[in-house]
Amino acid sequence: MQTMLFLDDCTKRIESARWQYEGKYDLTVVTNTKECLRYLCRQEWDILSLDHDLGGVDFQDPDDKTSGMEVVRYIAKTAWPTQFKIPEIWVHSSNLFAANQMINLLIMGGIMAFYRRFEYDNEKKWTDGKNSEQLRTGSKWDFQGFGECKYCGQKKTHVDTNHICRQCFNDGRIE
Repeated sequence: MQTMLFLDDCTKRIESARWQYEGKYDLTVVTNTKECLRYLCRQEWDILSLDHDLGGVDFQDPDDKTSGMEVVRYIAKTAWPTQFKIPEIWVHSSNLFAANQMINLLIMGGIMAFYRRFEYDNEKKWTDGKNSEQLRTGSKWDFQGFGECKYCGQKKTHVDTNHICRQCFNDGRIE
């Protein structure tokens, strides 16, 4: 099972992540930057999912050392350790300006990162992709949430905004 380190301080989002990723990932949730850095140094991760605005505030200053940006700055300053593979890095912050800055700083440091909008409703059910921003760009498969693949019919699987699972996308079944 793939491992995921998930940085967020919002209880609702943490509960939703636990519900969403149950059985899909070995999930470790951390709520602050120091804890995130401690866990990053302990083991390899397959996925690192980062929020920016921590400490119960919205639109936190990216220069604040308690923001998710601090994890990105630390990675950019120190470089990724050669003993560990670089995980797939998702930035899930709803603060798009800060999310863009986090992704750009990682990319400038030679580490690929992607924006993965975290979607949920009050019942902890994933949205069906309607009225959501288009995340598919070019020929890259972009995770949207869980749903049913319109090609193979597999339910509760990772799908993109077009409701295509990764396997069907890789097999070339794209619109």
